[in-house]
Amino acid sequence: MGLQSRTVKYDNGLGEVTFTKYPQSRSIRVTVSSKGEVKVTLPTYASYEEAERFLFSVGGKMVARRQEILRRKEAAAEAGVPSDYQTNKLAHKILPQRTRQMYELMTQKVTIRNRWGIVVKDPFRYNRVAIKNNSSNWGSCSTLRNINLNMNLVKLPQELMDYVIAHELCHLVYPNHSQRFHALLNAITDGKEKTLAARLKKIKL
Repeated sequence: MGLQSRTVKYDNGLGEVTFTKYPQSRSIRVTVSSKGEVKVTLPTYASYEEAERFLFSVGGKMVARRQEILRRKEAAAEAGVPSDYQTNKLAHKILPQRTRQMYELMTQKVTIRNRWGIVVKDPFRYNRVAIKNNSSNWGSCSTLRNINLNMNLVKLPQELMDYVIAHELCHLVYPNHSQRFHALLNAITDGKEKTLAARLKKIKL
């Protein structure tokens, strides 16, 4: 059986509220999304009337939270700050292309040799670039040679965006923060690794 859902519009400040029944739910829960949407999830065995009573019991808090989220969105729009949607769209346009450019630049700039002195072929090869929105890091890479980049990189100065991309590409050669990793990254950034790292550290995610 698919998900059971219904939307009800209220005139008490809550606006449109979506009620959805989930088989895995064990209790009724009310949340407000980053877009200001009020959502109620409930177990399949619970009634919509019961969920509505619970919603009204916490309605005041939900209205206040929704209004605060909408105020922040309006203030950001007035200040010219791009929305998450706009940032994500821009990131998907810019970051994969810039990663490819950095890959080509780095491949031409340095030669990587293994412990036996043999030149490593295509050391910065990666499989795909994924764009994410998180608050834990600017980028990461996986053992499958996939690059993950924070969409908010497009808000940074070009030099710092390139630094993060180079950082992740260097991890494809050295999957750690060893001395060899830092030496490689420093060579890629023309000796500015520490300076760029310090600048990036001051920027809050």
